Amino acid sequence: MEIKYFLYFFIGGIVVSVVTYLASHGKGLLAAFFANLPIITFITFLMIYYESGQKAVLEYAKGLLIMLFPWLGYVFTVLLLGKKLGIPLSLFTGLLIYLIFAYFIMKIKPGV
Repeated sequence: MEIKYFLYFFIGGIVVSVVTYLASHGKGLLAAFFANLPIITFITFLMIYYESGQKAVLEYAKGLLIMLFPWLGYVFTVLLLGKKLGIPLSLFTGLLIYLIFAYFIMKIKPGV
């Protein structure tokens, strides 16, 4: 196995650990800051660039923007249903909303 994949896994694990730690200690805004800090995206952009070039990075960036809308649907579902259904059920519902929305986007977007 190449070392770069271990590095990706390691950095991702650090981000998840920091976010979980902060959020579990009542620091939700700071946790959200670290969760949205583009460290993973930055590294991903660089690795795609070195593997496949500029065009692939730009296509990936466009894809990220398009998939932002299903992700927002997921987050709003958790926010709106969290108190009513509980967090686990609202997470699964949000994930289902994300998958359905993403499926339809990929069906109507040519080249996906």
